[in-house]
Amino acid sequence: MAIDTHALHIIVRIGKAGLTETVIAEIKKQVKKRKVIKVKFLPVHAAGKDKKAFANELALKTGAKLVSQIGFVVVLKQQSLNTRNASAMQKE
Repeated sequence: MAIDTHALHIIVRIGKAGLTETVIAEIKKQVKKRKVIKVKFLPVHAAGKDKKAFANELALKTGAKLVSQIGFVVVLKQQSLNTRNASAMQKE
């Protein structure tokens, strides 16, 4: 099933404070609730590193799957149960 990422509205904005525990918790909550979300971050958060690297870090810290990253906008979706189980086994 294809996801129409253009039709999604930005749900979470990562501001000056950056990727705080509160932001991570909110993204986790919204991914669980909506299944697919769009997140926008300020250019300052990608300073010194690739935007794609920041998007991957965001997905890793929230336990979500990275669907796409265009500019400073990231689309995340809830991981399937099989993917979560495989990730848990790798951490052990």
